[in-house]
Amino acid sequence: MLRLVIDTALGYMGIGIAKDAYLISSVVIEKPSTVTSLAVKTIDTALKSTGYKKDELEEIVVSAGPGTFTSLRTGLSLAKGIGMALDIPILPVSTLDAMAQTLKHLDGIIVAAIDGKNSNIYCAEYMPKEGKLKKTVSEQVLKIGVSTYTRQYNVNIVGWGIERYKDVLNKIYTSTVNMIKLDVMQMNASLTLISHGRLYNTAPVPASTFVPRYLREPDAAIKNKKEVIYEKNKTI
Repeated sequence: MLRLVIDTALGYMGIGIAKDAYLISSVVIEKPSTVTSLAVKTIDTALKSTGYKKDELEEIVVSAGPGTFTSLRTGLSLAKGIGMALDIPILPVSTLDAMAQTLKHLDGIIVAAIDGKNSNIYCAEYMPKEGKLKKTVSEQVLKIGVSTYTRQYNVNIVGWGIERYKDVLNKIYTSTVNMIKLDVMQMNASLTLISHGRLYNTAPVPASTFVPRYLREPDAAIKNKKEVIYEKNKTI
């Protein structure tokens, strides 16, 4: 199967072309000025380098979050637009799953963690089993200063933007903590392997119904919420 791989969930842009389990073309732009303006040209360049054409694509694999809201919307729009234009399905993959997959060669428990802003950490936990990573703790939001979550074992943490939470993570994971910054160059390959193996119960969805994976509401939505304290003449 020929797949287009899109990864914009964490702010950089990763574009790949995959044939079955193999990534045959990959481009990562770590600090694009505007992801959207570069995306279509980058996809065309990646396809041209493989000799395939756009209408030969059979599926789109996209890093579907958690991540930054603006970056997720960019990936969503790009995947939906191309998917609907080519009439091919989209396979959404958890960004945390793909991050953990970059450390699958290590022994022991792996934690994928992202700075969720406003003192939030998005994270999930994985355990190697029979040559694959098994998710042992699903995606969750840890609120710094509020959460009492603790785990008593050694972990390898692959992170994005979590350096300032090092002391907090050392309290959560009370044994040895090995913090490793995400290697973004490995993400396209991780997304490819997950999609090909249909790991973590991934399944394709129609482009028209694809939605990003948010673990909390956008800041704008939170700020605009008004708590109703009392409404006159209303029966509760």
